[in-house]
Amino acid sequence: MLKQYDVIVVGAGHAGCEAALAAARLGASTLLLTMNLDLIAQMPCNPSVGGPGKGHLVREIDALGGEMGRNTDRTFVQVRMLNLSRGPAVRALRAQADKRLYSLTMKHTLEQTEHLDLAQGQVEGLLVRGDRVTGVVTALGQAFAAPAVVLTAGTFLNGRILSGESSFAAGRSGEVRGPPHRLLSPRRGAAPSPRTPRRSGCTSASPPGRRARPRHPGLRSRRAAPSGPAAAPPWRPPGRSCGR
Repeated sequence: MLKQYDVIVVGAGHAGCEAALAAARLGASTLLLTMNLDLIAQMPCNPSVGGPGKGHLVREIDALGGEMGRNTDRTFVQVRMLNLSRGPAVRALRAQADKRLYSLTMKHTLEQTEHLDLAQGQVEGLLVRGDRVTGVVTALGQAFAAPAVVLTAGTFLNGRILSGESSFAAGRSGEVRGPPHRLLSPRRGAAPSPRTPRRSGCTSASPPGRRARPRHPGLRSRRAAPSGPAAAPPWRPPGRSCGR
């Protein structure tokens, strides 16, 4: 008989830990599956948290009750405010964490959380009934049932490493993933993705390869208009007319 959970989270990186903790703290019976329980919340070679690129994301996670900020407070070795010589808009707080201690501390937090189970296994595929997911199955044939599955496999989901002219399937460097992870990709690809906004045919167009810059009708171009017989007409996309 399958063990039933409310939520199954696949992958125990930063996103997986936050998803599992959020579900368990709401009272949902949660299972967190990872390929190696000793590498929970494993940090990259540069174990930094925050900075100009993702500092706002860390603060948003912290505001929603996430664990990343608190775990960093327990394990950091250095904290700096970057870009102090510049304006406040580009300043950002960045912490360097103890890579191994961060992982161990996050694992301890997960183990002490109620309604949360940890299990080691490589998820091979999803169990689906009709158009709804019903659970997961591991490479060893173990099956776990849940009406909700959160995939946070990161680079281990059909990821590749490029080294010079060599290319091979892997997740992080030194951690080879098995081909079964590709079985999750077609399921994920069926989800609709947001489309970028399309430009109207009446906006100022640019030739292929150039970015269009919107102009106000009252502004004059800084460049002098070409004159003489060699002057070329302005480029417009074929088959479109603004009706002006």
